[in-house]
Amino acid sequence: MTRSYNSIKTMSRKASDNKYLHKDFHLSMNLLMEYIYKNFGKDKLIDYLKQYTMAYHKPLYEQIQSGNIEALASYLRDLYEKEEWPIKITQEEDRIVIEQHACPGISHIKSKGGKPIPLYVETYKTVYTTLCENTSFEYELVFFDDETGACIQLFKRKEKLK
Repeated sequence: MTRSYNSIKTMSRKASDNKYLHKDFHLSMNLLMEYIYKNFGKDKLIDYLKQYTMAYHKPLYEQIQSGNIEALASYLRDLYEKEEWPIKITQEEDRIVIEQHACPGISHIKSKGGKPIPLYVETYKTVYTTLCENTSFEYELVFFDDETGACIQLFKRKEKLK
């Protein structure tokens, strides 16, 4: 039997050729948060989220330290675009308002039969409050529905608060 290797075709792909999806990140993050919460308590979970924020978001943090609201708005638009999640982002000179009818993380966790931990709200509150520390911005979670993750988030310049 003679084999012909002329018919073998190779394909070259890079990770950047693939569509970005990280929906299962929400599942693993929820499991990690549940583990920390059950074994070490709320304070240690908050500490972890602060540490995570400063490590993961370091480049963004450095950009917004200089007061660059466009860097923050661009990050947020890109994040939700990658999530393929419908939201409303309103950007003004000194503020960004995000309105969403549900949280992509909570929705994905539930779609896989999971249950978000009771402190899932901290993935918003702690993460974005920490991101804004020592910058010219502050974060406010105006509204959050624990069941769906529907929320209104506000980033605003501190100098304009009066």
